[in-house]
Amino acid sequence: MKKVYFVCFALFLIAVLFSNETQVTIYNNNFSLIRTKLEFELKSGLQDYFYENIPSTIDAKSVILNSQDNSLQIFSQNYEFDLANTEQIMQKYIGEAVIIQTEEEYYLEGILQFTDAKTIGVLENSTNKLILINRSTIRNITLAKLPDNFYLKPTLHWKLYAPKKAKYKTNISYLCNGLSWDVDYNCIWNPNTKKLELNSWVTIKNYSGTNFDNVKLKLMAGDVNKLASLQNTKSMARAVSEDITLYTSDVPPEFNEKSFNDFHLYTLDKNVSIANKQIKQIQLFPTKSVNAKQTYKYVTFNKKISTQIKFKNDEKSGLSLPLPKGRIKIYQEDKADKSLQFIGEDKIKHTAINQEVVVTIGNAFDLVGKTEQLEYKKIDRRLIQKKMKVTLENESKETKEVEVFHHISGDWTISNNNVNYKKINAHQIKFIVSIKADDKQEINWTESIKN
Repeated sequence: MKKVYFVCFALFLIAVLFSNETQVTIYNNNFSLIRTKLEFELKSGLQDYFYENIPSTIDAKSVILNSQDNSLQIFSQNYEFDLANTEQIMQKYIGEAVIIQTEEEYYLEGILQFTDAKTIGVLENSTNKLILINRSTIRNITLAKLPDNFYLKPTLHWKLYAPKKAKYKTNISYLCNGLSWDVDYNCIWNPNTKKLELNSWVTIKNYSGTNFDNVKLKLMAGDVNKLASLQNTKSMARAVSEDITLYTSDVPPEFNEKSFNDFHLYTLDKNVSIANKQIKQIQLFPTKSVNAKQTYKYVTFNKKISTQIKFKNDEKSGLSLPLPKGRIKIYQEDKADKSLQFIGEDKIKHTAINQEVVVTIGNAFDLVGKTEQLEYKKIDRRLIQKKMKVTLENESKETKEVEVFHHISGDWTISNNNVNYKKINAHQIKFIVSIKADDKQEINWTESIKN
């Protein structure tokens, strides 16, 4: 007897372990691919199977079900999302027998005729009269059993054909909304060493309507094209209390990155659980010390000069990793008390290896720019000339290097310039000037434009 009990338990355990092999791939566009393995115990022939372990935001049209030996066939699928609640149940029971108990202990037995927000109408059995009862006076309503077409959870209802009675190992995959991920980069800037200490956190949000327990997690970085879903996902937009969880363990998990098609795939080396209505944060990669520089950018005809921190995503700079798009925050230490102070943040795009990252952290307090058009001449019907001047003032106690960007339309040439320029593209040039402390500098040039 003990031996039989042990064998049964072992078979149950194997089935549970098999069914828990779930993989979740989350994309940047607020959707996910769910792949799971399940074992079905089926009889021979055509039969119904109800699968409840699904998100309420599932894209039912994306479901793929197949058995390992391809012997299991699926003939039809219904996505059942008419879930049981008070109003839905009452509507289903119109024309059925009900017993109503009021707060005054009055019992009414009859056939439910209608129901709305305030009133319930019942055709009383004993008198055959229509009795209208105010909902606020009702204590209990007794109904028959729950109808067959009611579901407590979102459910996939399959018609399956099995060639014989057996256990079938199957693979199920589908797309769903409500799972998203993004990245936050937190950096400490040291202007003396020109080093940026950069760490990264993946933030995963689950508003899919279901828990994902002990799953293999993958993150796909890149803009994968997907048509907007017509499915009603109001549950995703509800205000909910968010449980923010920091992933912790004895050995920190790591994401392994690789190129995948034209995207980048990050696979966590440990299984993880993501509860519904939970925000989970996991380190994307260990902290990196990156060579960087602080620069200043002035766009002509503006007054403000923006402050930027730049670094190149390459091995020489100490990084050389594909960087998913996200927010980047910069802090700097106050030497007086060793405390960190926030100095700005920006967004970065998906950044490939060997590409430059430019973080605009704000506008420089002690730098001011001014642009003037000193002269405008129409030389002939197609040619005009402009004499331009940019004045930059540095009220700080340090020398500052400023990059000046100027936009020009048409077929242009530059002459009489007192500072060398670089052509950025067909419509933009750049000057670079160094301004000493408590000083100012002018940039002069003439631009000739053919229209």
